[in-house]
Amino acid sequence: MKKETGIRFLFLLCWCSYFCAYIGRLNYSAALTDMIQSEGFGKGEAGLIGTAFFFAYGAGQFVSGFLGDRLPAKWLVFMGLFCSSICNLLMSQSSNIGIMIGVWCVNGLVQALIWSPMLRLVTDYCKAEVRPKLCAALNSAVPVGTMAAYGVTAAVLGMSGWRSVFLLGGGCLFIMSFVWFWGITRVQRTMPVQEKQIPASTAAGAQQNTAGGMDMRLGRILLQSGLVLLLAALFVQGALKDGVTTWIPVYIQETYGVSPILAVAGTMVIPLCNLFGVWLAAAACRHMERNEIAMSAGFFAVCSAALMVLWLSSGKSMAASMGMLALSTTTMMTVNTLLTAVLPSCFGRVGKASSMSGLLNSAVYSGGAVSAYGIGSMAGYFGWTATILIWAVMAAVSVLICGIAAKKWGTYRRKLAGGGR
Repeated sequence: MKKETGIRFLFLLCWCSYFCAYIGRLNYSAALTDMIQSEGFGKGEAGLIGTAFFFAYGAGQFVSGFLGDRLPAKWLVFMGLFCSSICNLLMSQSSNIGIMIGVWCVNGLVQALIWSPMLRLVTDYCKAEVRPKLCAALNSAVPVGTMAAYGVTAAVLGMSGWRSVFLLGGGCLFIMSFVWFWGITRVQRTMPVQEKQIPASTAAGAQQNTAGGMDMRLGRILLQSGLVLLLAALFVQGALKDGVTTWIPVYIQETYGVSPILAVAGTMVIPLCNLFGVWLAAAACRHMERNEIAMSAGFFAVCSAALMVLWLSSGKSMAASMGMLALSTTTMMTVNTLLTAVLPSCFGRVGKASSMSGLLNSAVYSGGAVSAYGIGSMAGYFGWTATILIWAVMAAVSVLICGIAAKKWGTYRRKLAGGGR
């Protein structure tokens, strides 16, 4: 393959794989209402299925990141797609809540094998100057996959019920797993490696990990780069992106008294706006000298301002509330793209792209998992007005965290670009 054709082919292959992963992940959330009605599950026990997925996915991200820098990424992604297809097919045949929790927990673990190793392949085969743009564009599979998951699920539910939703998801993932294996094998045979990853367990890897006077041990990276502070901001980002999105239909329904169907339909505008957030991140990549964390501080500030407007206007205008919710989650999608897709690609030179992506993503999904339960508890105890104010304060605190971490990261990033081998 020619270089440009090969890069496009690799991007398309990764994008389609991650898109299908979202189909086989969010189909549960989209089918949840029909599952409760058809099977007689309680809301609490049905919600445990999704909670198990988020915790398993967050823990799996941490592990898969390190595996991605040490094992063949081609096989890790294949196993993630293939095993997720099996989990979806098993869900379609199950009626026992305990079995469903176990199966969906496994689905979270195996789906965690996809993103970080995939990011490693991008750093392997693409030059440093194009990686940020490709990684940012790759994250567009998230909002597009979200819209597709809900749209396809709605169509399937209308025709044949919730079991067919998981059959469809399993079928898509099964086919995609073999398309992935064929496609990435073709890439590896025809494209030159730009950054050869050296396992840290080897003598050469140990030499690389101290090249340029930089200590590449995880603890030293986190302290010297300022990323140890960033983990707290990413926890908040996960809460404000995934947690808030989860509870938007409930907030709209309870605050404005609309029907559940209208509340869910209104929520569909959120992933469409989030796609614009990915574009913002891609545009920001043209100004990388300002550094990813500093730019994220700006987006956290916009998010905090939007949530303050939401706090002031809540209960007065549903259109204004939806607009501020869309703006806040869109800025969080931009932050997510910058910090979990673009920033880890900077470590490709020293063979740590997958590890750092997995670590940062685990903080994001920990925030999403905790907030999925915590937001409901806060809203029930304090009410939605106080809960929204807490969201705004969380975003404002993250501005300060990113501001402190940005200076260290800027210095470390320049050393990283000139260090490595």
